[in-house]
Amino acid sequence: MDFRSIFKKTIMNRSFIKSWIILFVFMCCGYFAVAQSEDEKGITELFELQEKYWNTGDIDAYVSLYSAEGNPRMLYNYGEVEGKEKLLAHYKKYFPKEKMGKLRLDDIKKERISSIFYFVSGRFTVITDDGKNMIGRFSGLIKKVNGKWYIYTDHSG
Repeated sequence: MDFRSIFKKTIMNRSFIKSWIILFVFMCCGYFAVAQSEDEKGITELFELQEKYWNTGDIDAYVSLYSAEGNPRMLYNYGEVEGKEKLLAHYKKYFPKEKMGKLRLDDIKKERISSIFYFVSGRFTVITDDGKNMIGRFSGLIKKVNGKWYIYTDHSG
């Protein structure tokens, strides 16, 4: 083999390797973009269910959206409630069906923290029949358990 043929093979091999590296990078980026969009879609569905269950007065279904794994909690202006059973008791005591009103969540932002946690924030509005409307901001952690998204911490104020 002469110098030219060795040089051409080397250049071609490098080009071939570069092409495969570039293809691999694009495939990985595409995978992570699809995974993230699927996760964000699941979180959006979680918020839609929150609105639905609240607006139909179904506190049991609403609290079912909190994670059964770990120690889910809610922080609010007057304190903190930890554990799913205590959350259910709290909601039933302070939000009887006739006082629940209509919930709207908007301006929701999602930030991936890890493969199983997202930090979320947004605005909430509860319109009640007695005119005691609640408007504020919320933030919290959403946790993925067995492929499904749940509320892990909820801070509203």
